[in-house]
Amino acid sequence: MFLQNLVQKAQSLIDPAVLPEALGGISSDRPSKAYLFRHQFRLPDSQNPLHEITAELTLPVKASLGKNPAHTGSWDKTNWDRERGTHYVGQLHLSEQFLCFSTVNTSFISTASTSSSSAFTGRTHGTGPSGNGFTLPLCAVRRVERLHTQSFMFALAIQSWNGHEAGTEEKAGCPAPPKLTIQLEGSRQQCDRFCDGLKKGLRQGIKEVENLRTVVQDSYSEYFLFNEFDQAPTATKPDGTPRAPPDTGLGNIFRYPGNSRKLRDRSKMRLWHEYMKDNGRNTTIVRQPDFHRLVRVGLPNLLRGEIWELTSGAFYLRLQKPKMYQEMLKAHENEQSLAIEEIEKDLNRSLPEYAGFQSEEGIGRLRRVLTAYSWSNTDVGYCQAMNIVVAALL
Repeated sequence: MFLQNLVQKAQSLIDPAVLPEALGGISSDRPSKAYLFRHQFRLPDSQNPLHEITAELTLPVKASLGKNPAHTGSWDKTNWDRERGTHYVGQLHLSEQFLCFSTVNTSFISTASTSSSSAFTGRTHGTGPSGNGFTLPLCAVRRVERLHTQSFMFALAIQSWNGHEAGTEEKAGCPAPPKLTIQLEGSRQQCDRFCDGLKKGLRQGIKEVENLRTVVQDSYSEYFLFNEFDQAPTATKPDGTPRAPPDTGLGNIFRYPGNSRKLRDRSKMRLWHEYMKDNGRNTTIVRQPDFHRLVRVGLPNLLRGEIWELTSGAFYLRLQKPKMYQEMLKAHENEQSLAIEEIEKDLNRSLPEYAGFQSEEGIGRLRRVLTAYSWSNTDVGYCQAMNIVVAALL
C-alpha cells in the first residue's frame, strides 16, 4: 500500500511532456503539454514548461506622454504600484531559455487538465494563441529587481535590452525597451520557486548574449529606430563605424511587388515606428492590442521579414544557432548531390517575370537557400515547387 501511494505521488509530480517520447507515451492524437506550450509561444523544440504562475503585467506610460512633468524624473520603485500604466492579468511561464507572459488563460504544469492546457480553449479576441504579453529570451534580460509593494505582494521589475546600449539625449541610439513590472499572485512558496528557476535561467542566459547581438544586428528595426522617423538616417554608429541598412530582401534592390503608395507603406512604417518606440523591438517587443491590429492592417515591406520571423518563432530558432546557414554552406561547399542537380534545373523557372530572378544576384540567393536546406534536411532534400515558395519569400 505504501509503495502504491509512493508511485501515485511520483506520477503526479512528473510531467510526461518533459520525458523522451518513448518514456512519456505521447500519442499523436493527444499532444503533450510541452508541445502545446511551445506551439502557443512559438518556441524551439528544446523548450519545456518549467514553472508558471498567475501574474499581473504593468507597462509604463507611453513615451509620448513622458513630456508631462508628472511622468518624468527617476523611477521610484517604492511607489510603482501607485503610478499609472497599462495592466494585463495572465499567466507567466518560464522555460529553459524564455520568460513568457500571455493574457490567454492556459496552464501547462503537471497538474493541469488537458482542457486548461490547450491553447485554443475559448476566444482569443483577435490576439492569436499567444495573446497580449511577451516572449522574452532570458539572454535579453539585463536586470531584475524586487519591488516594495503596498499590499505585501511579490513584485519584480525587469529591464530588458537588445544587446546594445540604448540611446540617450547626449548619445544617438535606439530607445530602451520598456521596463516590465510583474506582480506575482501566488503563495510565498510558489513565488520563491518561480524566482529560483528564473535565477538559474538568467545565469545560463549570460552565455547566449553574443548570439543575441549577432541576430539583432541583422534586424531592420535596430536600423529603423536609431533615428526619429522623419530624420535622415545617421551615417555612422556611436563608435564611428559606418551604418548600413540590413538586407531586407530582393525587393530593396529590384523594388517590391505592388504600388507602395496605394498600399500606404510609409504610413504603416510610421505606425510601427511609434509602436516599437514605446513597446520594444525584435527580442524585447511586447504584444499589446495595437500589435495585432497593425499586423492585420498589413505589414510594410521593410519590416515584413522581421515580423514574420517573430510571430512564427523562426526568430527564436535563429537565436539558438545564428550562423547555422553560413556554416552549412561552408561545410558542403563544392559538394554535389541529386537534390542540387534538381535545384539547378528549376532555378531559371522561379518567378521569371520578376526582375530579381532574371539577375545573378537573385538566382544566387535562391540557389544558396535551397542548397542549404537540402543539406540540413537530407530526408526531403529538394522537391518541385520549393523553388517557388523560397522565391516568394526572398
